[in-house]
Amino acid sequence: MKLLLAIFLMQLNIIAQVHKYEPIEGKLMGIWPHENRLRSTQKLNQLKNDFGFNYLLVAAPYGDVWYDSIKNSDYDSDHIVKQIYFPDYLNRENWFWKNIYSLGNVYAYYFDEPISRKFSFTGITKLITIFSEKGLYPKSKFFLGEINEYRAKKLERLVDIISYTGYGAKGKDGEDQVNSWIKWKNFLGDKFSMLWIAAHEDSTHFRTLFKAAKELGYNSIWFYQYEPLETDKEISEKVIYDFCEAAVEFGFMRYKKD
Repeated sequence: MKLLLAIFLMQLNIIAQVHKYEPIEGKLMGIWPHENRLRSTQKLNQLKNDFGFNYLLVAAPYGDVWYDSIKNSDYDSDHIVKQIYFPDYLNRENWFWKNIYSLGNVYAYYFDEPISRKFSFTGITKLITIFSEKGLYPKSKFFLGEINEYRAKKLERLVDIISYTGYGAKGKDGEDQVNSWIKWKNFLGDKFSMLWIAAHEDSTHFRTLFKAAKELGYNSIWFYQYEPLETDKEISEKVIYDFCEAAVEFGFMRYKKD
């Protein structure tokens, strides 16, 4: 019986990996990809055209080393989110602005846990003002990720969208993460409108998280695939398929028709 069950599950997995995916209309399905993905235009296009991620986040540590692969991919600037790392602005300002302009006027700029990282609140406020003066905002949005809702509250007036960057304990099957989403939603209201689901932390409870996202009325889901950080340790593609299958089940994605 166990052997038959194993064979059945293996067949289901093979079937899933034949599918291609696309987001349901009105759903934003983004990804913060592993470094390996940024090296290859082909792998970036796979994220968009096979797995159905319609938005791409480019992390600040990548710098401009792999921008050619991004520019040559099927992601246009209107579907790219660029991470802003405040120390880059402080320590190498000329490079910082050259780097910002190199991808064009992107969909959004993302600040990752700036208060938790003890970046200057005044400095962040000033930088956002400069973005506006340069005409980069409000055409591009400002996204904020924080680990603590009270820290996020400090920048609430300055950003368009807030996200919670924590994940649940592995033994809790995602329920504690869902409780955090509810708490943030009650505290921050509509400004909290972007959810993170992690490849490395959440892989055993994608269904729980997508079910909760649907019930809470969220339309913007981002897949954090950046870790493990080592260049040769990108997480298995099976995890991406599992994520997409859960997204299909709960109405965030659908199977792509050829």
